[in-house]
Amino acid sequence: MRRLIVLLALGVVLMTAGCSQVLVQTDFDQTANFAALKTYEWYAAEPPVSGDVQSDYPMLDMRVRTAVDTELNAKGYTKVETDPDFFVIYHAAVAREIEVSTTSTAVHPPGYYGWRYVAPPVWVNQTVARTYNKGTLILDVVDARNEKLIWRGAVEGEVDQAVTQQQRKAIVKEAVNKILAEFPPKPME
Repeated sequence: MRRLIVLLALGVVLMTAGCSQVLVQTDFDQTANFAALKTYEWYAAEPPVSGDVQSDYPMLDMRVRTAVDTELNAKGYTKVETDPDFFVIYHAAVAREIEVSTTSTAVHPPGYYGWRYVAPPVWVNQTVARTYNKGTLILDVVDARNEKLIWRGAVEGEVDQAVTQQQRKAIVKEAVNKILAEFPPKPME
């Protein structure tokens, strides 16, 4: 699972760096008492090895964890070794996507003579397919008492693989900040 998270984080980071459209979504358990949450711990389960170079990437794992720890600390949460109020888990994935777009263009065949138009325009459709990597980063908050998922935030976007190490770090941080901007959720009125 950690490997998937790494892949997802990589995808999120790269897509954010590419300045493409980034989609952030959150959902939560409306019965959960988020005001009671003060301490957290990373969920300790070992993630499965996916065999994908992009997802089995220890540097990405470190960047995601550091960004989450920094953001949660800024929000007043304390990371502990035992007896946390909630666990944090992340998932990362990168998937190959195809974007197809069609445009219509008016082509005027010969038929213009002076100021006089003789032939009607001919409309030509041009279809272009573009393949790209779409990355997703998901952060889960699990109640430590009952191990029930109480909050999920996700960001997805296009992955730009031509970025520097510093840009990757900044992208991961920005992706995590966008997700955690919605945590804890505002009470429903």
